[in-house]
Amino acid sequence: MHRNSLGLHAVVGCCFIFTLTLSMAKAVYGMEISPMVTALSIDSRPNYQQILIKNNSNVTLPVEIDVNRIQFNPFAVGSSYTVVPEITPDLLVFPPAVVLAPGAVQSIRVQWLGQKSLPESQSYFIRFSQPQLSDDNTNESGVKIFVHFNAAVHVSASGMKPLLVIKRNSITQQAANGEKENPSQDKQAKASALLQFSIDNQGGKYADLNDYRLIITRVDGTELTIQGEALVAEQTNTFFPPNSKRNLSIHLDRPLSVGFSLALTPIEREP
Repeated sequence: MHRNSLGLHAVVGCCFIFTLTLSMAKAVYGMEISPMVTALSIDSRPNYQQILIKNNSNVTLPVEIDVNRIQFNPFAVGSSYTVVPEITPDLLVFPPAVVLAPGAVQSIRVQWLGQKSLPESQSYFIRFSQPQLSDDNTNESGVKIFVHFNAAVHVSASGMKPLLVIKRNSITQQAANGEKENPSQDKQAKASALLQFSIDNQGGKYADLNDYRLIITRVDGTELTIQGEALVAEQTNTFFPPNSKRNLSIHLDRPLSVGFSLALTPIEREP
């Protein structure tokens, strides 16, 4: 399974930017969706976003669109969510169905119609379903086949913020042989080490580890900064829904001397 990340710079299970192409006898099928991950603020003006779908095939594609709520398991290590059909009118998707000619592009409007305040951020999958075309004779069973694409939409309010906190009592360090370092010894061996710790999101908004840097302060005051791929490559899950916990592991070139500290700080990005 790919690393699970539903964040804005993620690219998760369902948040990978991809184009589906199914080659069949007389036609090439392909639908492109952009963006695959969208942030929507309920108190912004306008309070909607747009998703573009493009027909890259040489045939006309009918597309049906519906909304599914993402329900997170905040303490899961691997797959951290289930998907259920959204039965409330809180998130409007319009139009709910389109027919795309070859090469055509259609804008889909995603708008918040729910309450004006939220206790915490919410996440949805906008599902784009391409049904089997009527002139396709590859399936003679009579069963209608759908190909599904998911685009993630994270809904929040302007006052919401994530708060990622490293739990100090969760920090451990293992030497290359897998044994925990003895805290009474100050080892400077050049063997690799495995740093493990847990992070809680104590805020009301989702967060993505890709938007943070880990700063390790050594006992002599020097700092080691880890971010980007070096920080997320070994993680199973980099997306933090509100009030969630994740366990992280990072391989280091050499063990850290006893007395080091960890800090997680957001990366300032241009709007």
